Amino acid sequence: MNSAPAAPARALRTAGYWIFPSLLCLVLYWRGFRAWFRADDFAWLGAGLDVHSAGDLLRLLFTPAAQGTIRPWSETGLFPLSYRLFGLHAAPLHVLIFGTQFVNLALVASIGTRLTGVAAAGFWAAVLWVINGSLVEPLGWACTYNQVLCGFCLLLAFHFLLRYIETGRRRDYVWQWVVFLAGFGALEINLVYPLLAAGYTFLCARKYLSRTLPLFAVSLVYVVGHLMAAPNPKTGAYAMHFTPEILGTLAAYWSWSVGPTYTWTPFRWPGWVLPLGIGIVTLSLALFLARKLRRSERAALFCLLWFVAAIAPVLPLRDHMTEYYVFLPVIGLCWLGAWGLVEAWRSGWGAKLLAVLAALSYAVMGLPEGIAGSKWNYNLTVRARGVVEGVARAHELYPRKTILLDGVDTDLFWNTFPYQPFRLVGAENVYLTPGSEERIEARPESGDVRRYVLPENVTHDALDRGDLVVYDARGPRLRNVTSLYAAIPRERKAPSRVDAAIPLNAYLLGPEWYRVDEDHRWMPQRATLAMAAPERRGERLWLRGGTSPELLRNGAVTVAVSVNGIALSPARIASGEESFELSFPLPDALVGAPKMQVAVTVDRTFHAPPDPREFGLYFGVFEVR
Repeated sequence: MNSAPAAPARALRTAGYWIFPSLLCLVLYWRGFRAWFRADDFAWLGAGLDVHSAGDLLRLLFTPAAQGTIRPWSETGLFPLSYRLFGLHAAPLHVLIFGTQFVNLALVASIGTRLTGVAAAGFWAAVLWVINGSLVEPLGWACTYNQVLCGFCLLLAFHFLLRYIETGRRRDYVWQWVVFLAGFGALEINLVYPLLAAGYTFLCARKYLSRTLPLFAVSLVYVVGHLMAAPNPKTGAYAMHFTPEILGTLAAYWSWSVGPTYTWTPFRWPGWVLPLGIGIVTLSLALFLARKLRRSERAALFCLLWFVAAIAPVLPLRDHMTEYYVFLPVIGLCWLGAWGLVEAWRSGWGAKLLAVLAALSYAVMGLPEGIAGSKWNYNLTVRARGVVEGVARAHELYPRKTILLDGVDTDLFWNTFPYQPFRLVGAENVYLTPGSEERIEARPESGDVRRYVLPENVTHDALDRGDLVVYDARGPRLRNVTSLYAAIPRERKAPSRVDAAIPLNAYLLGPEWYRVDEDHRWMPQRATLAMAAPERRGERLWLRGGTSPELLRNGAVTVAVSVNGIALSPARIASGEESFELSFPLPDALVGAPKMQVAVTVDRTFHAPPDPREFGLYFGVFEVR
């Protein structure tokens, strides 16, 4: 008699099991679904602009990026394809991101059920992952799709391993391999999968351990090949530091996993609240893990192994700690926590009370930070969209003029200018107003703000010639303020920094220089320019540029510099140093002069047939400091 009503109830529970975590994800992170682009997104979208042949495409897909990464499925292939198909419409990418994450949530639930033997534990593991603040950027910042896609590959490969252990079907084992190999095109973290597979079989299915060992050979080959193609940088944010500081980094990532990322909350709570919440969650996990180990239920230990294995590759990145690095490792803690929550609910009041307190602490710490972070990311992408689309409109109105932006602040600058977003709308010559560098926080590891600032005298002369339009970027839309800006009285003086690649600087260059070539300008054997003299003793003239390997084939070249006819000590560019930064001490006699004439001479040149011109060096920037 009761079987008929029970069937719809079971169907409803089954639907809720699979659908609710994804619905909750959409409710919490809907701003990410509607977000636009920012920062690295623009660099990846524009990565395909120079692809004109199959060879160009292969180089784009498999040449290491600036940080040594090779990610054809999640970056170098995906973003240029999206730009070609959809232009600057972000919705298709966000549909892909959220769709992949919904599958990830289903896999987390399914695997959690298999690991624990309790369907409710799998369900709550997916829910716990959703309310973790580390989801903000993977679900709102398109360029971090590599995390989401790597999660899909790790989870799906492990899903097939579990299926293989359950059924013995060879096809499940083969599909595990297929997904594992494909994962290397998503993110380097994929290399830890053999440790996960071997760890699980060692702990819970020992007779299958030998079938996981060949996976290690693939990861080893990948690591060796990756290091040969893209050696780890020795300096900068991505330099790896194998020191005891790793333990501090691990502790920080643990606190971001069981509490809010960056240990931050939008609420003005007393300083002891977050450490107490992190301590409660940590204690609860530790007690449950100890209980499971006493009962020899080693699947609980695998949950901790997942966290350790997935976080290990980023621990040496001491100077590049970021919140989305816990996005994948925290999955293991969600399985463990959900398992403990379900078992505690079936136990006595003491266990129930601790479990509820831990769950509430976790949610109260994570949810506000996640919602606030999602809102911040969304608002920033909206501002970036306003500027980029405003520049596109300005370029349509004034296609032959340089565009100058005033009022750009720190967040807006570091999420647009360094990543060349304006070339995506056909506007190459976009700069900041003089003095903007004083209002933008310096981040030397990310670039030099001054590179994007038009010098005072160049701006003034360009306004006089009508070669410039000025827009205010403070509001939601760009506002043309050219006439107001031109009316501000300014002192005319020669610039102390000359970027030879900026067309408006051409009047400072001698007639010897060639035309701008993308982001640089070539000189023949000798070239001249005018710029500001030093303002104080001890200042130097800095030259930044590069040359071709062809010039250096016969050894080092000598660079001679003279200033107002005074020869400075020559410098050398060694063989193999295709880019250079040279500095020359300036004579004290030049201090206070209105300007100076600089002449640069290289001791030999090269030709690039069929081009008949002779080439020496390219620049780059000349700067007195």
